[in-house]
Amino acid sequence: MKKEKVLLLNPPGDKLYIRDYYCSFSSKADYYWPPQDLIVFSGILGQEFAVQVVDAIINRIPEEECLDIIRDSGFKAVIFATGTSTMNSDLALMKKAKKTNETKIIASAGIMKFIGQEVLKKYGFLDAVSMDFTEPDIVSFLQGEDSIPLKGLIYRKKGRFVESPDRLSTRFKVPVPRHELFDFKKYRIPIARRFPFTVVVTSLGCPYRCGFCTAGAYGYRIREVDNVIEELRYLSQLGIKEILFQDPTFTINTKRVVELCQKIIQNNLEFTWSCNADLKSLNAEKIQFMKRAGCHTVSVGIESGDDDILKKYSKMISVEQIKEAVSLLNEHKIKVLGYFIIGLPGEDRESVLRTIDLAKQLDIDIASFAIATPDLGTRLRKEALEKRWVSAGIERFDSTDFPVLETEKLSKEEVWRLRRKAVKEFYLRPSYLMKRLFRLRNFKDIKIAVSNAISLFSKS
Repeated sequence: MKKEKVLLLNPPGDKLYIRDYYCSFSSKADYYWPPQDLIVFSGILGQEFAVQVVDAIINRIPEEECLDIIRDSGFKAVIFATGTSTMNSDLALMKKAKKTNETKIIASAGIMKFIGQEVLKKYGFLDAVSMDFTEPDIVSFLQGEDSIPLKGLIYRKKGRFVESPDRLSTRFKVPVPRHELFDFKKYRIPIARRFPFTVVVTSLGCPYRCGFCTAGAYGYRIREVDNVIEELRYLSQLGIKEILFQDPTFTINTKRVVELCQKIIQNNLEFTWSCNADLKSLNAEKIQFMKRAGCHTVSVGIESGDDDILKKYSKMISVEQIKEAVSLLNEHKIKVLGYFIIGLPGEDRESVLRTIDLAKQLDIDIASFAIATPDLGTRLRKEALEKRWVSAGIERFDSTDFPVLETEKLSKEEVWRLRRKAVKEFYLRPSYLMKRLFRLRNFKDIKIAVSNAISLFSKS
């Protein structure tokens, strides 16, 4: 029997948008990875449906061509990734698509946990929104089986909305994603050692509740280690060389990280890889096992060089502890990508300058300076609404664009100037330029470095 077809769509955009599950933004430089929710859906849905993937961002497919694909291919459903930086254009596209056929339209984004019903009420062409891309009940929904509330979804049924039960298991596993359906040879990140590369998810959410971050609002759930290893074996067969473990906080649990690293080694899975790390959770034992298993770079949320700002937003780490953790990574020859936020409420020019100084003092390889954005589900958004810095509607947020917040101490223009200052002072230091120059190994490295530099400074 011929399987019905389902389309997983990363919609088109006027920039190199990354629709990360917890937030979305345009690439600060020339880097790109695919939506992790679509990757996981490919495994879940691939067992019952013929899955097709269209990544209109990386393949630069225009809107009309996307509509032609949807109209002409007879899909039972289109599941599209979205987020606050692109939601308006994504929904406008899918409204046009719905007019032409009876295909079910499903939006996927972490923010649907907070605004799912509102979105369904406002946009009648949507049949459902997905709040958890690891739940298999989406298959039951597409097959018309909804005798009990389905997990991970909000959907329409006889004129009312049915919402997922909120009590989800703290552990999960998923069928091996169909990575071969994605254009993984086109993915690129400046920290990668080798190509091709792709992303793998080993946990969801975060156990911490930093005031500016959405990840903590989802709770923390972990994927079974053997299930992760099964996916890694498959990626090895596909010829993938490099992995980005795209968990918000990969390093939280020492025992679990060590177990995963040991099994990577035991299975002779010779990937090079990077991950998002929590500085508070790092210790020598964990770092040593990560290094042995192929880890070369960690991305860490440093955020601010001001202890008062770190405390206000529940970062639960001091500037001195940040320095110690980065030094520990340096000792084990693990490279560091540091995330910083410019323009958090409570900051003034002097506190931002302390953040810029800290970025230059630390021995880190890349500094990512984002603009503070009041993302849905965060304490920062609640504060911004209470003080009327933003309106209550669903707004477009992009941490690489001009600020939307103007606080008592910093205007939008001043935040933007300070962000530009941070980028230039960090990257144009002679010592930094020499370090980067000596690490270029071949023409491909030079090409990537030049491309990223042009992209970065064109946005600064």
